[in-house]
Amino acid sequence: MTIAELLRKLQGELSPLLGEFAQSDAELIIGYSLNISRTQIYTGCEKKITGRDLNRIESIVKRRLSGEPLQYILGSVYFYDREFFVNRDVLIPRPDTETLVETVLNAEKSSEAVFVDIGTGSGILAAVLTANNPAWTAVAVDISFKALRVASRNIPNNVKPLCADMLSAFKQTEKFDFLVSNPPYISLSQMQTLDKSVADYEPHGALFGGEDGLGFYRTISVSAPMVLKDNGRIYLEIGYDQGESVPEILYGNGWKNISVIKDLADRDRVVKANYK
Repeated sequence: MTIAELLRKLQGELSPLLGEFAQSDAELIIGYSLNISRTQIYTGCEKKITGRDLNRIESIVKRRLSGEPLQYILGSVYFYDREFFVNRDVLIPRPDTETLVETVLNAEKSSEAVFVDIGTGSGILAAVLTANNPAWTAVAVDISFKALRVASRNIPNNVKPLCADMLSAFKQTEKFDFLVSNPPYISLSQMQTLDKSVADYEPHGALFGGEDGLGFYRTISVSAPMVLKDNGRIYLEIGYDQGESVPEILYGNGWKNISVIKDLADRDRVVKANYK
């Protein structure tokens, strides 16, 4: 079987599950299995594929058809401007979170800064922010030791992983320039309607934000001021329907200059604010 024939075969098998995204997944599976680029898939489309490679590809397709996310199968995800390691111990990074990255990079102009990434998961936020500002340093916090093992493979040396429940491990003498977080924000009712590929494979602890989805924002709103420098900033990813509720929580706890930033789909996605 040639690469071209295999590509058509995989598209046909994946279409019932993925629709218009079948071609993209088929390309990723072939590229990963044969260790070739997307361009090489098409420039070498008449190349024959060996039985061993076909067996590997068939195994991946079988897992994908069962609903398992391709990112977990391949062990990687492309986010912002690079690839990161992921597995089922962490949430799969979404393109929406790039709005959070852009918001921080556009707002924080200091050449040096120290920040905390709360609920770091795979470590992508701390990794991307420090990659774009090498003089910045960070602490990547997560309550899950398994998640931190994943993050440790993604974060650079100027990011320190810390296993803790949010900000509970910090002393009030430790002060940071800003905090960033993509906390769990799915409500109890929304958890019941999650797509099977999310509900069955991604860690619920990284999704469930309490009965109304706002539990972590309440905690961060109260605890963050204790570890921030004067006029410290906070940057939070929010659910598309939380553009009013999260600012209300922050207002009620003394935050100011609160603004809501929309993502590329024109949905509320990020809240930023200052304290004092």
